[in-house]
Amino acid sequence: MRKIIIHRYSTGVRGAVLEQGTVVEWLIDQEIEGDIPPGVIIQGKVIDILPGMDAAFIDIGAEKNGFLLKKELVDYQQKKNENNNQPVSVSKPINSLLTKGQRVIVQVKKEETGTKGAKLTEIVSFPGKYIVYMPHGGYVAVSKKMNEDLNRDTFRALGQAWIQGSEGIIFRTLAEDANPEDVRKEFEWLREQYHSFIAKGNESPSKVMYLYNESSIFSRVGRDYLHDDETIIVVDNREDYLLLKKQLPVDKSWKLEFHQEKQGIFSYFDLQTALDRSLKPFLWLRSGGSLFINYTEAMTVIDVNTAKFTGKNDQKETAFKTNKEAAAVIAEQLRLRDIGGIVLIDFIDMKSDKEQEEILQVIKRTLRNDRTTTNVLGFTKLGLLEMTRKKTRKPLHEALQIPCQTCDGSGWIKTSEELTRELEDELFARRFAIEDAYLVEVEDRMMALLTAENKKRLTLLKQVSGKELFMVPSEKVSGYEIRLAGDREEIQQQWEMRQHS
Repeated sequence: MRKIIIHRYSTGVRGAVLEQGTVVEWLIDQEIEGDIPPGVIIQGKVIDILPGMDAAFIDIGAEKNGFLLKKELVDYQQKKNENNNQPVSVSKPINSLLTKGQRVIVQVKKEETGTKGAKLTEIVSFPGKYIVYMPHGGYVAVSKKMNEDLNRDTFRALGQAWIQGSEGIIFRTLAEDANPEDVRKEFEWLREQYHSFIAKGNESPSKVMYLYNESSIFSRVGRDYLHDDETIIVVDNREDYLLLKKQLPVDKSWKLEFHQEKQGIFSYFDLQTALDRSLKPFLWLRSGGSLFINYTEAMTVIDVNTAKFTGKNDQKETAFKTNKEAAAVIAEQLRLRDIGGIVLIDFIDMKSDKEQEEILQVIKRTLRNDRTTTNVLGFTKLGLLEMTRKKTRKPLHEALQIPCQTCDGSGWIKTSEELTRELEDELFARRFAIEDAYLVEVEDRMMALLTAENKKRLTLLKQVSGKELFMVPSEKVSGYEIRLAGDREEIQQQWEMRQHS
C-alpha cells in the first residue's frame, strides 16, 4: 500500500510518497524562477502588437516578454472553426483581436531560449490521468492507442455529451480501462479548476500572475495517484482535504484521510529525519558498502565503494554483490532526490561483461517505478555507467539548500526558507505547551527573512504557535536554537538584556 503525505505550512506545501512505510519520493512545490516551464498558465498583459508578424508581446512576469501568434488566439481559432477549419481571412490583422494593455490568459507552449521569449497560446489545456481538458478546444478526440474502435466511438459520444460551448476534450489511453464515472468526475474537476483560476484572475485583473502549474503537488497527486486503489492520501489542512474530496467518487472516500493528531504530520510520520538523510551526499548500503553522490554543474557523479563490506569469499564476489545492491539503491535515490540530467556511476571494477549486463538489468528494473523518463545508455570504455534522467524540476538539494559561502560553494547548507519551515514545525509541535513565550537565537540570514516585509514571516510563526516569540540574531548558532521558554515577561526581560549586551 502506498501513502501520500501532504503538509501545508504557513507559506507553502510539501509532501512525501511512502511505499511500505519508506519514503520513495519527495513532493516539493517550488517557486518558478528563471525560465517558465511549459504548461504554466499565466494572467499576462499585452505589451506590444506587431501586425506585420501577426504576433504580440505579452508581459508574463519573466525577464523576457512572451510571444503570442495570431493563430494561438481563442478568437482566431473560434472563427476558424466557424469557417469549417479553413484559415481566417488574412484581412483581419491581429490588432483587430487584441489591444495594448489588454489582460490575456495564456499558457507556455515552449520555454524561452536565447534571446527569444517563451512561446504562448491562449488555447490552454489541463492534463489529467484519463483526459486532457481544453476550455476552448472545440473538438473531441480519442487516443489512437485504444484497442477497440467501439471504445473510441463510445468515448467520442461521451465527450460530445459532456462538453459545452467551445470546450474540447481528449481521451487518453488509460481511459479505456477506467470506470466511465471516474473519467467524468475528472472532467468535471478539471473544468472546475479552470473556472477557479479565472475567478482568481478576476480578483486582480490588472496583475500579472501565475494561475496554474501542472507540476504543482496537487496537480501531480490528482493526476498520478488519486484514482489508484493502492494509494491512501493523508493531508493536514481542511481546505486541501475538501479540494481532493471533490475529485473522489463517494465509494472511494476511504482513500483520503484528514490528519488531526496533536503531533504535526511531518513529525508523526518521522519525515524530517528522512528528509535530512536525503540531503546528505554520503549514504551507507545495508551490506556495509557505501555511495557518494557528487553534484557538479554539468552532471551528477556517483561513486560506489565496498567500505566496511568484506564479504565471506573472494574479493570479486564482494565487489559484484556491492555493485548489485548499489545499482538498485542508486535508481531509488535518483527518484528520491529528483536528480536530472546526465548521471555517471563509477561502480567497483568488473572484469566480466556478464556482470556488467546483470548490473544494467538491475538498474533498469528498479527504474520502472520512476515516473520520470530515464535512459540507461550502458558502460563506457572506462567502465563508467552512463545514463540520463529528464529534468522536470530542481533537484532536492538545490530546492532546499544553497551553496555554503564559508567553503566557497564546495558544500551545501539549508536555505533560510527551509530553516524557517523547520522552526515552524517545531513551534507547531509546542503549541499546547504551558509556556507563553520563547527566546530563539537565529542566524543573521534567517533573521533577515523573518523581519522582511514588516515582519510578515515572524507574524505567521506567532500565529502557528500561539506563542510570543523573541528573536535574537547570533553568529554562534547554525540555523536556529530555541534557548529559553517561559512566561512572556520573563522572556522579554532576557531578550532586552541580550539586545543591550
